Amino acid sequence: MSRLIFLIQVSRPIVWPVLPMVYYLGLHAANAHLSAAAILQMLTLTFPMNLVGCGLNDLYDYDSDRRSVRRRSIWGAVVGVEDRPLVWRACLVMMPLVILAAAATQNRNNIAATACLLLVAWLYSVPPVRLKERPPLDSLANGLGYFLLPLVMGYSLGRDPQAMPLRYYLLALAVCGVHALATAADYEADKAAGHRTLAVRFGRRTAAAVACAAFMTTWLLADFHGAAVRMYVAACVLATVVATLLPRDGVITAACITIFGGFLIAGALHIGGWSP
Repeated sequence: MSRLIFLIQVSRPIVWPVLPMVYYLGLHAANAHLSAAAILQMLTLTFPMNLVGCGLNDLYDYDSDRRSVRRRSIWGAVVGVEDRPLVWRACLVMMPLVILAAAATQNRNNIAATACLLLVAWLYSVPPVRLKERPPLDSLANGLGYFLLPLVMGYSLGRDPQAMPLRYYLLALAVCGVHALATAADYEADKAAGHRTLAVRFGRRTAAAVACAAFMTTWLLADFHGAAVRMYVAACVLATVVATLLPRDGVITAACITIFGGFLIAGALHIGGWSP
């Protein structure tokens, strides 16, 4: 039981709603029905998929994680040397479960997108590729892994993903910006550990400016049908503008909280069809 609790902490329960919500946004956009296979797949996007993504990341981030106040206060788990075999085995067990859930949909596009999601998680964290230390590929990988691919997984159950509107790709660009801002939040710990992230290589202000540019581009070019999404992206533009002008710990943390909390609220309102 103590090992299970530890693995749950490693998987970051606070972010469990993100992938299922993005998946459901894809279902909603494609007018697909919520089948038993879709529900099963959404469940695997909570603990199993997050354990793979976060667990692989933590296996190679011990030096920065132990220095991070945010990690200790929010995530509550740091994977030490003695924990690595457990986390590694758990990740290897979860990967086939995620693929099996995709196979249950009997949809080739869904299965391909799921396999790509696992591949991106691996390439992001595991050497020798380790995209996490190869900006801007690190941010692009997050745009794929946390938005575009799970969206395609849901969208594929109702329509052809190749025909997805431009606005979804622009939202994926915005998620790339979210990651860029997150590197600014982890700047001190990553720098002390020698991790070559976007913020470490180019500075906090630049990382915040990249996030601002991503949200601004999305805001200007995307044709959003829902008021909740338009208002959310506008709030993210404002938050990243402030973070760019004042790239301090408290300001950057507040911007990250605004973006994450706002996503959950805006996603729920959009799915519910809210409009002022």
